Amino acid sequence: MRHAAQCVGRALRGKTDYGIMVFADKRFARADKRGKLPRWIQEHLTDNLCNLSTDESLQVSKKFLRLMAQPFSREDQLGLSLLTLEQLQTEDMQKKLESKMQYI
Repeated sequence: MRHAAQCVGRALRGKTDYGIMVFADKRFARADKRGKLPRWIQEHLTDNLCNLSTDESLQVSKKFLRLMAQPFSREDQLGLSLLTLEQLQTEDMQKKLESKMQYI
């Protein structure tokens, strides 16, 4: 599972990167195995996207690529965060934010 997560991380290096990773191993159909992947990957492995046929996965991939092929505006992304609300509310994150605010 760690190696699979590393592969995804190598394909997606930044906020504006995107890609398709196909977890074709039957182990990924099991929720307990998917639970061993990092949370940021688990969030995108919803039940409706798991255990698909080849044709279904091609259709999902085509739809994703068509969506990503649309023009990208940096202004549309201003103020958006890659962190979840829970992550932002943790005590460690609050301390980091406070320390950065001191430098502004």
